[in-house]
Amino acid sequence: MLRIYYQDEIKNIIEINNSRFHKISKVLRMSEGEKIELFDGNGLSFITKIISISKEKVILENISKSHIESNNKSPEIHLAFSIIKPSRFEIAVEKTTEIGINKILPLITEHTNKTLVKRFNSSRLERLKNISISAAEQCGTNFVPQINNPILLNNLIDQYNDPDILKIMFYEDSNITDLIKEKIYNFKKILLIIGPEGGFTKDEYMKLKINNYRVQSLGKNILRAETAAICAVNNINYFLHITQ
Repeated sequence: MLRIYYQDEIKNIIEINNSRFHKISKVLRMSEGEKIELFDGNGLSFITKIISISKEKVILENISKSHIESNNKSPEIHLAFSIIKPSRFEIAVEKTTEIGINKILPLITEHTNKTLVKRFNSSRLERLKNISISAAEQCGTNFVPQINNPILLNNLIDQYNDPDILKIMFYEDSNITDLIKEKIYNFKKILLIIGPEGGFTKDEYMKLKINNYRVQSLGKNILRAETAAICAVNNINYFLHITQ
């Protein structure tokens, strides 16, 4: 069944006249009577039926009660991920959406490429949001992560200073792999931080350590930044699942 992200107010009759209209009418050539699942990105979904298709819009009728996909992981997962080349950053957004994440914060560190930071404008942010929506439509989750504007490392540290937040720094020189021993399910939020390809500077590393960021390893191999982000989110989701 086709799944469509729908952000507006849920009504008994829904009108689709954006890019999803083209997919329904021209690409998939759907017909009256066929069913489509709509979801709002926050866990809510419902089944609709096509009641009319015109040259400009598709009209849907809500035929099922709303369903809320509960988030059993309890803590929100936030990923602060250093800005890298656009195509590779997009891969990280797509795959972490599929795995399950609540918020993505493009991160600016000392070794972050400043040219790429300047190119991180509103149109790029909109593209990333569309990529996350498409990933959610495809993989079956009803949750779409919030993608924030770029943030400086110092501002991130200030923003995430609540003791109810578990803060984890994935660092390639670390050999620590005992995250499973942490009672991570008891935290309200879990912040994962991935540095740039040049890594964190010594000053940045020490600043993170002083502010109670736990150091964690992703294995002996040196991973590309987007691979590290995907593995980190997957690991946390796995640990949350087995410790519930």
